[in-house]
Amino acid sequence: MTGTRTAALVARYAPVFDEVGADAVARERERRLPFAEVEALRGAGFTRVTLPTELDGEGATASDLFELLAELGRRDPNLAQLLRSHFSFIDRALLAPPDPRRDRHLALAAEGLIHGNATFERGPAAVGHVATTLTRDEHGLRLDGRKFYSTGTLFADVVSVLAEHDGGQVGVLVRTDADGLERIDDWAGFGQRMTGSGSTVFQNVRVRGDDVTPRGGDTLSHAGAFVQLVLLAAATGIGRAVADDAAAFVRSRTRGFSHGSAALPREDPLVQEVVGDLAAASFAADSALAAAANAIDASHAALRGEDPDAARSAVAAADRAATSAQLVILPAVLDAASRLFEVGGASALDVDRALDRHWRNARTLASHNPARYKARALGEHLIGGAPLPSWWSVGEA
Repeated sequence: MTGTRTAALVARYAPVFDEVGADAVARERERRLPFAEVEALRGAGFTRVTLPTELDGEGATASDLFELLAELGRRDPNLAQLLRSHFSFIDRALLAPPDPRRDRHLALAAEGLIHGNATFERGPAAVGHVATTLTRDEHGLRLDGRKFYSTGTLFADVVSVLAEHDGGQVGVLVRTDADGLERIDDWAGFGQRMTGSGSTVFQNVRVRGDDVTPRGGDTLSHAGAFVQLVLLAAATGIGRAVADDAAAFVRSRTRGFSHGSAALPREDPLVQEVVGDLAAASFAADSALAAAANAIDASHAALRGEDPDAARSAVAAADRAATSAQLVILPAVLDAASRLFEVGGASALDVDRALDRHWRNARTLASHNPARYKARALGEHLIGGAPLPSWWSVGEA
């Protein structure tokens, strides 16, 4: 159940969510990228919602944000996912120690700039390493490399790039209109097709020294749990849409089966049972998301406090909550997206309805961080106390 504050924020942004979601099925069929819809969200102030009021934001908490993203995902989960790096960037900046770099990052968000991602790659780099490099030549710092899975970067004004530099890793903040930067719409997954998750190429891109941040070390952070919950919020929104679409489809049907249990599908107890099960699956996803979001709220408060032991405990709890939520939300939504088709016959398969998009989108979200690895890690943690992986990388063995 959402609190009064969260409910007020949902009500405030519902009109723009309805606006950007109105054409979602057509965008899905045509694979039409949502540039106009992202601009509408920006114009309504949604991209600044987690900023404090003095920076023209709403001061939304994690609980507020993830409920808002679930409602946005209910209309179009592509829009919820493509803002993943943007809201994570703001969260990291809010928790960073006060310094000019933090002020600059928050100022960018307050100006309305959208942040994108360029972390992962396709290629032979080993686990824990990337092929993208930041080097120094006679003209200064130069960024070169090719990223994939650049979710949101097609729509972004700035992008953070993970690169190797002087034997370590750094994050590099780059304007997306910089000379030598190219964004390519080559994401070919069967779901979440409008998230801009394709390639970003950097060729002799010039970088300022104050836009480079060292990575690694022992900085305590709930960033891994945060970005996972953005995906889970989008999936939770899909669960809500499945229940919505099932009920709407049944209400509209007048044709039934000769061996059905009622003259009209909406009066058939077996059809009613399926719709009820779908709504319950959505409720389970809602509840798991809310519990994990509350854990992020607690972690945020602890990280801003002065007790390092309390902060470590809160971050660990956030990691456990996000992992557990993943193991509840994704199976519930995937199963519901399949069982949706039990409410009707062949008419539910009409491409104009695009009801298959729910399963494809949920399956794509679920593939970002395979649940079997997380279930095993949670089991090992509970049995022997091993810490949960709060961050992970991919690459060649």
